[in-house]
Amino acid sequence: MTKKKVILVAAAALFAVSGLTALPSGNITGGVGCIVVAAVCTYFGLKKKSAGKESENRTPAPAAASGGRVLDTIRTKVVGVTFNNEDGENRQDILSRMSGSEDITVEKYTYNGEPAAYVKWGDKVIGNLSAELAGDLARKYPKARYTAEILEISGGGGTDVRVQYRA
Repeated sequence: MTKKKVILVAAAALFAVSGLTALPSGNITGGVGCIVVAAVCTYFGLKKKSAGKESENRTPAPAAASGGRVLDTIRTKVVGVTFNNEDGENRQDILSRMSGSEDITVEKYTYNGEPAAYVKWGDKVIGNLSAELAGDLARKYPKARYTAEILEISGGGGTDVRVQYRA
């Protein structure tokens, strides 16, 4: 469970307790309001992301509203998150400062003559797509642009992202 979800569930519990204590004292409006806020916090705190949670890694995707036609969508782990960047900054330190809602990008490059792809937050590299995946995608979609979204940052388990390939 991400930090954001834990905070939402904790807030829901506090609002629920406040609402339940307000009702017996005659504060009906405040009590019902707190219970409604608790329900909304619980809903968003326990709601799973609908996209990218399928049992298979690859899922067909509908056309996107902007940025070109979506060719494919995949959920994958970011690899190389334990390495330091060229400037010496540790990727784990970068990830520890992230909440999971940041905008990330995938940047294609060549490493030892083979296709590769950085996963970046701004100008900071947080890892790569696996060499096998980057190679497969470069062969299958050589001119595609990548967009990415963080699905989960987990200590010890890595970072899951959803990557879309656009025409």
